[in-house]
Amino acid sequence: MSRTLEPTLLSLLPTYSKDLPQPLLELASSLLTQSRHIAGTLKAEEEVARAYACAHIACERLKITLDLPPIQPRPPVPPRIYKKLYTHLDNVLPANSVGRSGRVRTPSSKMREAGMLSSGGRIPSRGTPTREESLAKFRSSPAIKGDNTPPKSTGKPPALPAKKKTGGPVSALPAWVRPTIQFMCKELDEERIGRTVLAGMQTITAPHGKRTKDEWVNENLTALLAAVYFLVSSQLYVLEQGKELDDPQYISMRKAILKALGAAQDNVSVTGMDEDELWIGWEDIKSKDVDSAVAKVVENGWQKEEWFAGIKHMAKMKNADVGNDDMEMEDGDERPFGERLHVQRGDTMLQSKWDMTDRKREDYLAWKDSMLRRIEEIERSRGFGMEVDAPA
Repeated sequence: MSRTLEPTLLSLLPTYSKDLPQPLLELASSLLTQSRHIAGTLKAEEEVARAYACAHIACERLKITLDLPPIQPRPPVPPRIYKKLYTHLDNVLPANSVGRSGRVRTPSSKMREAGMLSSGGRIPSRGTPTREESLAKFRSSPAIKGDNTPPKSTGKPPALPAKKKTGGPVSALPAWVRPTIQFMCKELDEERIGRTVLAGMQTITAPHGKRTKDEWVNENLTALLAAVYFLVSSQLYVLEQGKELDDPQYISMRKAILKALGAAQDNVSVTGMDEDELWIGWEDIKSKDVDSAVAKVVENGWQKEEWFAGIKHMAKMKNADVGNDDMEMEDGDERPFGERLHVQRGDTMLQSKWDMTDRKREDYLAWKDSMLRRIEEIERSRGFGMEVDAPA
């Protein structure tokens, strides 16, 4: 069994240059055998990844003990399916001698018999770094002073930089929130509300740049996103149409939001971030979860804050009789809203004054007709003058 798992383990540890440790092979084989007894019935698409998930769990549980390099999972099934399978197996398979933290709690008899835990043998690992190498990463290179006086030491290593999420600035929001909002706006053709939805999530989830301690918020992030998106979209509809949502419209809007959210995990990815890390805090939701989240937002008055008030300005821009070329967005323009929005940005070469909208086409045609009439009148007047002056 260990031989059949070796290629899988090597694919999970592509940078591991030594022979695979025997404890890792044994644990992966043991987990696979146990999974067939404990979780014998899996769906067809999950069964394909059973051995891969067991090998992955073995690597995670022994990564500290065996000093393994970074694990790079590339499961043979879609990320959403694999995540559920991995979580299920990790929960049902007993830790036995190795806990989830990777520390050996009770050495197995096989390892004792092999002498791997005695003074005469060691678990294979990379070379132990020297004291200078260990401290080098915590030392910042001080600026060289003119008198070569060494800087005073504070006795504390500098704080490690916070991890960046979604390739942007450091954020207290979960990594999946920003790209999921972008995906939803694109799917529902509402790119203009993206910034407002993001501002709402930041205000509620991470006020003042720090993650909130509100337990409900931290445990219902997906439902909260759906509620914020729904409130922004429905409020914009009310302001622009001048009427409240009726029940069929409410249900239709909620259904569209749930459909977009359901497709997010299969379509959203962030470069340099694995699936497990990206979707921390995500959970599948239903209609009742959206309704509860909307009620919670209204109950706490979160929609009364500044981020929500900005929707009025968005509606005014839509309904106003636009006289400024930089704010012109015509309803007759058949391009997707994302393309129209792009030309309004100040940091792009494509400015709206160069954008040929229906209003500009109509103005041009009117100007053209006027000029042609003037030219025709001038030509007629010249022709009439020439006929009068001509000799009989």
